[in-house]
Amino acid sequence: MDLTLRLRAWTHHRQRLSDPARTPEQALKSVVGVYSFHPTAPLALLARVPSLTGERFRRLDAQRKALRIPAMRRSIFLVPREMAARVFTATWQSENLERRLARAGITVQRYRSIAERVLKTAEPMTPDELRPMAGVEGDAMGIVLRRLTNEGVMLRVSRGGLRSGSFGYVATSAWIPEGLDGGDPTKALAWLAGEYLRAFGPARVEDFAWWTGHPRRLAAEAMRGLRTVDIGDGLLLPKKDEAAFERITRLRGTVDVLPKWDSYTMGHAPDGRARFVHPDLQRRVYTPIKVGLAGDGQPVVLVDGAVAGMWDLTLKGGPTLELFDTVGPKVRRKIDGPLARISAFLEG
Repeated sequence: MDLTLRLRAWTHHRQRLSDPARTPEQALKSVVGVYSFHPTAPLALLARVPSLTGERFRRLDAQRKALRIPAMRRSIFLVPREMAARVFTATWQSENLERRLARAGITVQRYRSIAERVLKTAEPMTPDELRPMAGVEGDAMGIVLRRLTNEGVMLRVSRGGLRSGSFGYVATSAWIPEGLDGGDPTKALAWLAGEYLRAFGPARVEDFAWWTGHPRRLAAEAMRGLRTVDIGDGLLLPKKDEAAFERITRLRGTVDVLPKWDSYTMGHAPDGRARFVHPDLQRRVYTPIKVGLAGDGQPVVLVDGAVAGMWDLTLKGGPTLELFDTVGPKVRRKIDGPLARISAFLEG
């Protein structure tokens, strides 16, 4: 079998698309984490847990089974609680505190005074609810909360909506007593490299660097101690998976509808995505630099693991669909099914 088809089938399986998970917790652990914004987070898990309901998804936050933390590429991810500290430690990057606060007209001393007050929160509160406690008005409250979140001393918690992100903020120490200290950063990054190859491999050092947002040098050092095999072109696979990778069979008859920023489409560097999207289609599937961040994956339809079209949500009238090529009625019915399930899930 062609290497591209083998890579496609293997990654599709490891991403729990051709091997659905029983629970959202199991799906999250399998892919390390999903972008936390809504509706991406609930829809990414729905694609991997067909039986998912809104209530089961909400329990991830309410029962503290998963946490929303700064992680890969400095974005907020929803990750399993048991993995959160090491993911946070492995991906954390320092920021210039004074410069960011200066934009909001806040001194470092005042910021620390505000932090001391808002870190007394024991239950999630919205920015509006926190303003009187903080003594801060306008956009400055958002800047302070983002900074506290990036430091890992505050957590975002969903307020329950599936379509859009309405979040409260709570002190990390009050929500999870164990905190987000994942130990030695070098060891945490090496652990994350192993988790990445398990979920996204075979992959290159460049892919891991892109996914984490770290320089290639750090990515290479993290992968150096792992037991891997190079299957060609720098693609590394965990040694223990070598035999299973050789046995993988081509995808046939599969259809998936994935949201914006899904882990399947966001796990590899731009020049490493041929396994699931033809190079000629990348400009249509990913956000151009002039519009936003380079490489933001749009909502896509996969047929046998490869991008076959795009879709979008509308406030009225349900999802819209754009297929790149003509498909037969059987495939079209397979696409319509997940689209209808998405509409029912979000309405529920």
